[in-house]
Amino acid sequence: MSLGSHLGRLRARFDLQALRPPAPGTSAADDELAQQQPAWAGLRAWCQQGAGPGRSAWTQPGAKPAVALRLTVAALRGPDNTSALAWADAFARQLDGSVALAALSGGATGTAALVVRLRIKGQDAVWWRTRQPDDPWDAGWAIDTPPACRHWQAGFMPRRATLVLADRREDGCLRQQLAALAARSGDFRHPVRWLWVGGNDDIAAVHGLAVARFTLAQR
Repeated sequence: MSLGSHLGRLRARFDLQALRPPAPGTSAADDELAQQQPAWAGLRAWCQQGAGPGRSAWTQPGAKPAVALRLTVAALRGPDNTSALAWADAFARQLDGSVALAALSGGATGTAALVVRLRIKGQDAVWWRTRQPDDPWDAGWAIDTPPACRHWQAGFMPRRATLVLADRREDGCLRQQLAALAARSGDFRHPVRWLWVGGNDDIAAVHGLAVARFTLAQR
């Protein structure tokens, strides 16, 4: 692999063929309330477990970064589907940096936000850099349209550490996409975390991947 291939991958954008970004936040107070759930810390730890070190040797700019666990699966239940889906949106907004950008002067589209985005791109360019716990991830809801399903099976490749939120009401289609990801995960350059959201019934392992389970406390 070469420096040219590494630099070429830096042009990759958020994969809108496969993922729908999390819904915009309603207020800072709602995000703060979401973080008070015990499941918050557990899910953060699950995302980070095996996600590193996320770097290549400085002499090998195009080499696959070292990642201990390239794909893991978890399930999140709530008192009801609506609250579970909304809470997952809040978690994803925190993980992908949307909350931090919105808090800047000028919001997510201001000059300060542009500086932050450029800094993140600069970090992506440094292939020998160790992934840090506060680095922003890509995060979004798995799309289950026929074109998206074909893309999941053959075209999806994470540009950085990625959290995939999957609505359990769509698990008939998405289970097939998860199986395809599991078969291809050895080629992933970055960790992918697949989180089933909602539903009341248990969910079986896919391709031998154990399912970590998280439950939202009732309030």
